[in-house]
Formats: sequence, C-alpha cells, structure tokens
Amino acid sequence: MLKINWQRGAEDPVWTDLLKILRGKFSDLGGAFQFELNFGQRVELNVQSQSLTLKKAFFLDFAADKLIWRISHSGRHSEAVARAVLGKEHHPVVFDATAGLGRDAFILQCCGAMVTMFERSPVIWALLFDALQRASKDEKFISSLPNGLPKLAPFGSLIDHAEMGRPDVVYYDPMFPQRQKSALVKQEMRILHAVVGGDEDADLMLPLLLKRAAKRVVVKRPAGSAPLAVNLLRPSGATDGKACRFDIYFSESGQN
Repeated sequence: MLKINWQRGAEDPVWTDLLKILRGKFSDLGGAFQFELNFGQRVELNVQSQSLTLKKAFFLDFAADKLIWRISHSGRHSEAVARAVLGKEHHPVVFDATAGLGRDAFILQCCGAMVTMFERSPVIWALLFDALQRASKDEKFISSLPNGLPKLAPFGSLIDHAEMGRPDVVYYDPMFPQRQKSALVKQEMRILHAVVGGDEDADLMLPLLLKRAAKRVVVKRPAGSAPLAVNLLRPSGATDGKACRFDIYFSESGQN
C-alpha cells in the first residue's frame, strides 16, 4: 500500500499529474510492503515490511559524499559502464531507459555523455525529480561538475516517448528478481527491488530499444549470467565490470 503525505502547502502544479497516477493505479503498490512517500523539503520514502524496515527515510542526493568521491577518482577509462556506453565517442547522446536511482546516468554524464533518464516507476521518478531539483539549485555543486547534470524525461517508459527522438546509445539496466538473501544486498538495491519489482518484459524490450537507438544498445547484466534470451539475437561484444557485465548490441543503422 502507498500513502502520500503532501507537506508543501498548495499542491505544486509540477507534481499534479504524477500525484494523480500515484493516488490511482499505484495506490496498491508493493503487496506486503507498506510505502509512505513524503513531500516536504525533499521527497522521502519510508518502507515497512517483515523483510525490510528503514530506520530513517530514504531520499536521493546527487551531491552525496560517496558519489562525489567516485566521480572525482574515476573517469571514462576506469568506469566499465562508461567504456561500454561511450566507446570511442566523446559526447554521445544517451537515453538511460531504466534510470533507477540515477547513479549510472550521473557517472555517464560526468564522463562526457549527454544523458536523458527515463523511469516508469512513479515513486522512483518522484525521488529522481526532487534530487535533480535540489542539485540544480546548489551553484557550488553544479560548478564542480565537468558536464552538468543528466536530464529527466517526463514520467513513463522510453518506448512511450517517441517525441524525444533517437539517441546514439540506449543504456538498459533491467531489474531482475532478487536471488541473494536480503541481508547480503545493499539497502538501496533492496528499496529499488521493493518498489520496482522485476522487469519481466526485459526480453521484449530489447528489440524495441534496438529500433530506437541510432547506433547501439548496452545492456547491464550480472556477472556470469546469460545474455537476454531474444530469439537468435546475441551481443556483438561486452565490457566486464567488477560485479556485472555490459553486453553491446548494434542497431541496424549502427552497423553501417
């Protein structure tokens, strides 16, 4: 069940459509999980269940110390996601089809890509939108970024936003059912799993994303797992990370 607490005085018109969605078909989100989304000075999420109870509200912060340390101590050659997505290009247009918590999009943007994030979970979209709003108002933080912040498309799937055009690259990180015991998984990922669940349509999405990408689609997979089972379609290459692999599929136009 999802409970919404609006604490911002008059309802902000920016949020009107999303709140209708949250109060409508997503009001029974989560099954055994109890979610509470608070719209105060920032958007915060509380989660309660037998398997996951947060000691404090969860929110996104692009200016968090850990993320800032990561981008200041790494680059396109040391980040596997950047090597896979950017390739030899300096400033490719990248659509992140499954933004999630926005970490990979932020890394790609800092490495030179021009990233637009798409998110079809309204709860996650709300957390991302709020985090970007707060970050954009921090002039010192913005001035420290080499390539600015990634953009966030209107709520919904990439497939539903044909008006956004064609990117050079589509980055796709589908969520799969959690296989490890919850105690072994980072809290952020447990929250994401609780809200989003599994992307059961991942095999169906890849062919659609290949039609959308001008050059290639990069799919993030757990290390040691098989590529997505899409008929006879196989990745043309891959880039290995520490705990994951990035499979690369070229679109028809990208092979020419």
